[in-house]
Amino acid sequence: MKLKVKVTIRQYLSILFSLAYTKPLMILLVSFASLLVLWIALYHLEILNLPEPVIYQYITLLLIAVIQPMVIFITIIRNYYSSNHLRETLDMDLAEDEIRIRAGGESFYMEILWPKIYKIVEKKQWFLIYQNN
Repeated sequence: MKLKVKVTIRQYLSILFSLAYTKPLMILLVSFASLLVLWIALYHLEILNLPEPVIYQYITLLLIAVIQPMVIFITIIRNYYSSNHLRETLDMDLAEDEIRIRAGGESFYMEILWPKIYKIVEKKQWFLIYQNN
């Protein structure tokens, strides 16, 4: 089976953000940030008798809700634009014994044997192929 693939920056951002924010540690951090937001909101609305949040809670919330996604975003953008392979159209040939990938500009060629692949994950719009080096 032959495939032609061109990954846009928007697609690349989408898949990497979804992969990053489905990890257990990230889910835990986002849950913690949600609890901080709830605590701060309930304190300022005077709904519950909660202790006053100090500067450390605001800094933690800023780090989790703003700085962390910004760092992830900048890293993804930098990786995308530093790799010629990601920006080129890739011609893929899925054979019985291997996967052959060739960049449209002939800048790179790769063969992956099926035994070297240890995991294939199906997402809504993607198939992610993980290989051993």
